[in-house]
Amino acid sequence: MSHDLVIRGGLIVDGTGAPARHGDLAVANGRIGEVGVVTARGGREIDATGLAVAPGFIDPHTHYDAQLTWDPFASCSSWHGVTTVVTGNCGFTIAPCRPRDREALMRMLQYVEGMSLEAMRKGIRWDFESFREYLDALDRGGLWVNVGALVGHSAVRQYVMGDAAWERAASADEIAEMGAVVREAIGAGALGLSSSANTNHVGDRGRPVPSRLAADEELTRLVEVMGETGRGILELTIGGTRPDRVAEVDRFAELARAGRRPVTLVSIRHNPSRPAEHREVLARIEALHREGVPIYPQGTCSPLTATFDLTGPFVFYRFPVWRRVMETPLSGWRALFRDPGFRQEFRSTVGRTPLFTGDTAPLRVHAVQSPAHARFVGRPVADVAREMGKDVIDAFFDLALDEDLKTEFTVAILNTDAASVADIFTHPKTLLGLSDAGAHLTLFCEAGQTSRLLGQWVRERKALTLEEAVRRITSMPADVFGIRDRGRLTPGLAADIVVFDPATISDHAPEVRHDLPDGGPRLVQRASGLVWSFVNGRAVISDGRLPESPEGPPPGRVLRPAD
Repeated sequence: MSHDLVIRGGLIVDGTGAPARHGDLAVANGRIGEVGVVTARGGREIDATGLAVAPGFIDPHTHYDAQLTWDPFASCSSWHGVTTVVTGNCGFTIAPCRPRDREALMRMLQYVEGMSLEAMRKGIRWDFESFREYLDALDRGGLWVNVGALVGHSAVRQYVMGDAAWERAASADEIAEMGAVVREAIGAGALGLSSSANTNHVGDRGRPVPSRLAADEELTRLVEVMGETGRGILELTIGGTRPDRVAEVDRFAELARAGRRPVTLVSIRHNPSRPAEHREVLARIEALHREGVPIYPQGTCSPLTATFDLTGPFVFYRFPVWRRVMETPLSGWRALFRDPGFRQEFRSTVGRTPLFTGDTAPLRVHAVQSPAHARFVGRPVADVAREMGKDVIDAFFDLALDEDLKTEFTVAILNTDAASVADIFTHPKTLLGLSDAGAHLTLFCEAGQTSRLLGQWVRERKALTLEEAVRRITSMPADVFGIRDRGRLTPGLAADIVVFDPATISDHAPEVRHDLPDGGPRLVQRASGLVWSFVNGRAVISDGRLPESPEGPPPGRVLRPAD
């Protein structure tokens, strides 16, 4: 028997959590053929001595919905061995979408997910309206990764209600119409439904995103519709209207029971102002699993660190005081930031939060434009204010105004305690998610968390075994999201494969690249130790390099459980 590809002598980490073993792996016709001792030759032979061979990694929480229409590699996730991305999280998708609503959805992504409006205007090929047409357009355009897509509640609401989706609760007839749209999307191949009640999620002019205006009965009915299809997962953001996180988890359990479908919640992070909260939430989730209610929290192995300047300060969007800014043209922001009344309102609200007052994660100066301010870099804004002899809010705005709003600030918001971070992401029910890849383009870049997991947390900290870490980013998300033919190195399954060096794999610090469709900037993150990756048997990373001039048909595809 001949094979298209044989990878020889590697450490086989098969994605099941079973002990790793040395051996060979053969691929034919895009599928795994043999695992173990392969005697037949391959059309291509790779020596993997000293390297690990694993299933392609699955990232369950990305926002590549728009980017995939111009970037078939889903960069920079694919640079880190990710062969399947799940899009459409948090209720935000670009389909279904009527032509009248395109600008509204793009503006929502601009404000909620930190995407470039001009890049979307220039880059998105609007050759679709329904969710099925969107999936077909992705396949037609060609992909170098596999894509599993959730359908977003906010997009569905906008599709049915138009501008009223931003203003009021839905009528019974509108809920029924939304249910039909969700049913159609699941039938077209959506992995499930996503929604958000998170109070941080605000769109154009500071308005709550459409899903936040949904009454409980609306979301319950949409989940019931999904349940009637017998397919799909519900992805929900935590941080909504319930009095505490445990109460929110109980609400999610109600939805899981109503739809008889699994739920993944976003997210659990260590919060220094509520240090015991993550343990309470995880304990409740454990109890629900014992009751047969499948809820999977998403966690991350990274601190949440935001870098921003005052031309796009995402961290302030959720505060009511910032609505004045969002309703003002950019040309008027400087005058507003100088206004004593605005500063006082900002001081009495945002100025009292841990962003400015916390000892564990103070707002710091990250980069400056003027050499005269170089001494401020790396220092807390409160410290800079003392040197300037000013109130901290005045110092913050004065420094930014002196540099035409281009001063960069940084703040570590959540997940700053390493022991608590490990407690969360090593919990047996936690999905490693929250890369948010494709979003927050200039705020942070966490697309490399698979590399960080295998480097920092497996090799250096030994928080997980190599086998368990690989399971967490392969078969576990595949099983939770119903991706049936990925996530394991098993004969007959799709040949999504990663070959990496366990001794060197790591993520690099983010760097700025100006490669958006409008020439705009974004943060990207490179990897070390990723040697090969294959999508459906075709090489995407070869000897540590991405193809500069890809040849042949792209190997990726939309994964449709309905097929």
